Amino acid sequence: SCATPGSQRASGFQARKCGKHARRATSFMDALKSRAAAAQERAAVRAVVCRKRAVHIGEEAMKRGAAIASDRGVHVAAASAAGGAVGMGAAGATVGVVSGGVIGAAVGAVPAVFTFGLSIPIGAVVGSGVGLVFGGSVGGAAGFVGAGALGYGAYTKREDISVAAAKCHAKTMEAYVLATQRVATCAASGRARAAEVIAAVRQRVLASTALAHERAVAAKQHAAARATAAKAKTIEFVSDRTVQVTAASSAGGAAVMGAGGAAAGLASGSVVGAAVGLVPALLTFGLSIPVCTMVGGACGLASGAAVGGTAGAVGGGAVGYSVFTKRQEITALREKTISKVGECSQYVKQTASHSADFVRTKIVSATGGTTPQDSD
Repeated sequence: SCATPGSQRASGFQARKCGKHARRATSFMDALKSRAAAAQERAAVRAVVCRKRAVHIGEEAMKRGAAIASDRGVHVAAASAAGGAVGMGAAGATVGVVSGGVIGAAVGAVPAVFTFGLSIPIGAVVGSGVGLVFGGSVGGAAGFVGAGALGYGAYTKREDISVAAAKCHAKTMEAYVLATQRVATCAASGRARAAEVIAAVRQRVLASTALAHERAVAAKQHAAARATAAKAKTIEFVSDRTVQVTAASSAGGAAVMGAGGAAAGLASGSVVGAAVGLVPALLTFGLSIPVCTMVGGACGLASGAAVGGTAGAVGGGAVGYSVFTKRQEITALREKTISKVGECSQYVKQTASHSADFVRTKIVSATGGTTPQDSD
């Protein structure tokens, strides 16, 4: 009752404004509800569609999984992959263990001075473990992929491989039949040629046998003649006085010169050995002197005997041969020398007699006496 008209108008305006906002809010809420209901309906429809799609996809996946599980190619590929993984994994693990151990030991050798060598086995063990894991993983993966691909490819191409194998077998059999026919033909022609060759060879063998027999007889006669001649020459050579004298002279020279050379070698070798033994005598308390003397004497004996025997054999043989072949000249020279000596002796005697007569004459003439001839 105390409100003024202006305040009443303001309150009415605010009320109208609030009512207007309330109506807008109500309409907005109604719109939101209708949109939410529509969205809920669409979500329900989409959920049903998605559920159907998921069921369809699951059924397709189950069918495909069953088909893959029942596929022989998959089985072969899986078995090949498993075998390849096992084989290559084992090989890779072995290589990894060895190489990792070597690398680990090499790395552990760096601080070995500070760890008193314990870092080498530790590095080798750690490297072997890492190499085992790495090599096994890499080898297994490579073997799995490679063997699986190879097995799957071989299985999928089995029909083509079978066809190729059948073609190869057919070609091989065809080639075998053709080769058999050619071999039979060649064998027949070969037998005919062999018969001809055998006949020709037989004739040649008979002719060669006759010729060889004739040549053998001639060779036998020639050999007998050569043997007879060689025997005669041998007997003549053995009975030759020159050969006998040369052999005897060579043997005598070898014996004499060998003994002399052995004695000289023994003496000189002993002296040289004793001189050599004097060098370490202080260290061996004098035992090196007799030892070196014996060794030097033995070496000198052997070398002197060998050298002297060889020289005596050669020299004695040469001297004996020369003397025997020149025996007539030597005999003539000896006789000539004896005659010369006799002539010289006779000349000396005559000269001495004449000289005595001359001296006697001179003495008689000097003394006034008579010579023995005058007195007679």
